[in-house]
Amino acid sequence: MSDTPSNQYWLFQANPSVFRLKAALRLGVLRTFAVTSHKDKIKAGDKVILWQTGKKAACYGLAVVSKDPDVRKPEAQELPFFKEEPTLIERVELHIEYNLWSQPINKTELEQLVAVDDFHAGLPGTNFVATQAQYEAIEQYVLQQDIVNEPAVEYLPRDVITYPLNQVFYGPPGTGKTYQTINHALAIIEGRTLDELALEPRNRLRQRFNAYLEEGQIAFVTFHPSFSYEDFVEGIKPRTTDGNIRYEIEEGIFKNICRKATAAVRVAAYELGEELEEENTATDYPFILPVLPAHVLEKVTNYVLIIDEINRGNIPSIFGELITLLEDDKRAGLEEAITVVLPYSKQPLSVPPNLHILATMNTTDRSTEVLDMALRRRFTFKVMPARPDLIPQLNEPMEAGIQLDKMLVTINTRIALLLGDDYAIGHAYLLGIRDLRGLKKIFQQHIVPLLEEYFFNDYGKIGLVLGPDFVAETSSISGQDAFANFNHPYAGEYAEKKSYRLKEIDGLSEGAFIRIYQKNYEG
Repeated sequence: MSDTPSNQYWLFQANPSVFRLKAALRLGVLRTFAVTSHKDKIKAGDKVILWQTGKKAACYGLAVVSKDPDVRKPEAQELPFFKEEPTLIERVELHIEYNLWSQPINKTELEQLVAVDDFHAGLPGTNFVATQAQYEAIEQYVLQQDIVNEPAVEYLPRDVITYPLNQVFYGPPGTGKTYQTINHALAIIEGRTLDELALEPRNRLRQRFNAYLEEGQIAFVTFHPSFSYEDFVEGIKPRTTDGNIRYEIEEGIFKNICRKATAAVRVAAYELGEELEEENTATDYPFILPVLPAHVLEKVTNYVLIIDEINRGNIPSIFGELITLLEDDKRAGLEEAITVVLPYSKQPLSVPPNLHILATMNTTDRSTEVLDMALRRRFTFKVMPARPDLIPQLNEPMEAGIQLDKMLVTINTRIALLLGDDYAIGHAYLLGIRDLRGLKKIFQQHIVPLLEEYFFNDYGKIGLVLGPDFVAETSSISGQDAFANFNHPYAGEYAEKKSYRLKEIDGLSEGAFIRIYQKNYEG
């Protein structure tokens, strides 16, 4: 590890709100770094500690400067990791010697290896002087712990597993629609099967999902009646500076993830040695791709957009002219690719081939039959029914025990008779039940309110579903003399009226819940 006297040591620091250093190292695409200070001192052969600031501040790699600073833009494969379009400034080329993205070394760990009194990480700025001792302490630690030999990703795709590009999970409340989008998103990105993921603890799946969300590989949005094209694709938004209002074109969540996914295609092509286009095309037309060879499409990173409650939005208004671009064979890079010019930015846009759209739809909000037909033709629909078989039997602390699966089957059968198959109570509400107190709480906070919504507070029908333990008759009015002397064919029916009220759930015994599915139970 001897160095010539001319070699120097530096700390290069990236702010994740400007450049996502960890993500760039994870994919192995970091080639350059900005130089804003010490421009006349940083030279080829110098050694660099790569540091990212923020909540997960740490050393994410060690590198060697391979070319002196010169004015240039980042390379094409680096562009997806900038939050905004990078400016033309001096940059150096780097050769990564130790990529530590999977096991970075934070400042606390570094303090145990070497004195850090003159370690400038966290201060405002990009380039700082470091010491040979600091660099070599990290290098020795990496070699001793064999960190660099850790796999670059936790799970490597073994075979090409194909999933629909556009898919809707639909069903009544509590059937695990959003739960399944998380599993499907991970399966798409990691190239794994759903059966494999089902074997993992849920907290590990959530951690990886949140990491992809943070890095921008997954985006999540919920549709609602006031959600618009301007929110989803692009629109003109007011900005106030020094009391002056100006209007700027702002990208929506869909255009933003299209930009990232398209850039990822370029990265894959670059790494496979494919020349896609002229040098400036990626900058001038960031959403357009030439026809891609199959081996590039197989290796490209998968991006996922999750749309929760898709049917609550005005689909024709939100998607606009983009609806045709979602079709599998109309994506960018394919022979039949279609491009549209966006109304505000006037940019040509084509949807990239590696963008998957997963959506959820609550069938009690709106039936699938009235969903926009243009969307229905372009999405695969997967029903998510109630699964009572997934619910364990509740035994403690009650002597009789309540069979939650039978109870749910009975409730949903009665709801279907009164309203139809689109209305049901999902099994997810009952998965965490361990005792009678928990069951009462779920009925109070979820099941009874859902029934009130389904039946528009018609407590008589709720009584048909749950039985007399839950609903009581409060009064009964009868008598033809109640009306004026007028001949009406339904006067007899109108003269008899019953009203009902819900009973207090807190006072119910386990027998009340058993009688939902076992009418003659006397316990």
